[in-house]
Amino acid sequence: MKTGKELVPIIAMIVLLIGTVSTLYVHATQINKDTITINGQEYSIDQLFSMVDTKTIETSEGEKTGIALDDLMIKFGIGCTSCNDYIIKAKDKYQQTVNWDVMKTGILTDYSRVYFPDTAHSFWVRDIIEIEVK
Repeated sequence: MKTGKELVPIIAMIVLLIGTVSTLYVHATQINKDTITINGQEYSIDQLFSMVDTKTIETSEGEKTGIALDDLMIKFGIGCTSCNDYIIKAKDKYQQTVNWDVMKTGILTDYSRVYFPDTAHSFWVRDIIEIEVK
């Protein structure tokens, strides 16, 4: 008959195995993408930063520097920018929809995060994979 002390290593190995399998599952189901799709075209962060000048904005978390989202949309030739809504999508499937007035205030950082200084933090999407123009 086994005592309680003999079961401890077995239980510990089971817990470690469950943790390992869970970690592998999470990493296997995440989208790994080094580009951002804007209006149907894929671009690397470096490409985007080479197209548009950087600017610094003041947020509740301090100064943030990135490329202006309004300049980016204009650079891509979005017709009637104020007529559209913009859906900003993250790789974890989180997304936010903003109008042109909000978009004009935002920046995209070199670590794929958008900031909008006068909005709730829930609009500050990170790990951006797409900006869809609607």
